[in-house]
Amino acid sequence: MKAKSALIFAFLFLAGTCFCLATVNKSIHIADNQKVHGGLSSVNGSIHIGNNCTVGGESHTVNGRIEVGDGSRVDDLRTVNGSIRIGRRVMVDGLVKTTNGSLACDMGTEIMRELRTTNGSIKLTGTKVGGGLTTTNGDVAVLDQSRVRGDIVIRGRQGSWFFRFFRSHRRHPTTIRIEGGSVVEGGIIVEDDHRNVEVIVSKDSKIQGKVVNAKIIER
Repeated sequence: MKAKSALIFAFLFLAGTCFCLATVNKSIHIADNQKVHGGLSSVNGSIHIGNNCTVGGESHTVNGRIEVGDGSRVDDLRTVNGSIRIGRRVMVDGLVKTTNGSLACDMGTEIMRELRTTNGSIKLTGTKVGGGLTTTNGDVAVLDQSRVRGDIVIRGRQGSWFFRFFRSHRRHPTTIRIEGGSVVEGGIIVEDDHRNVEVIVSKDSKIQGKVVNAKIIER
């Protein structure tokens, strides 16, 4: 117990010298129009960043969601167990990543790097992404003149060949929607050729790269 307390103390001390805000069993709330020179870190707690804020370092939590208000500018956003919600006109100078949770970005937001999740959906509304989108178990929606400069990748599921084949034919198809004048500059890559993946593309949208192991439906 003493060793654990010392470790937490050392962590908080180092975070403090970097002008970070850190907590262990508590959520972090940044009020509107505030500026944080370093990052935000929580072990068991959510991170809420208000409107028109600036966070100069990574925002990271293990068990909790991350929310970013309208007009803010932040660096990397990472959580292990939790969703990430990004408001309007937000600039993310890095990547957005979760393991178990969905990702959603609202109108006018720009992500400089990629968005990644393992178990969760991805939804972009009027958003520009400098990298690609990656998920293993979740649908993808690229809507309202969004632009993805990299690939959309559906990773292969874990398990034996028979188990993956059996599960892929029992579940409803994974759906990727490209609609509302949106553009994917890269391709769509489904790594597991036994996955049932449908790519729905509206007439005013386009995919500039190749579509691999997925069915294209034009609407």
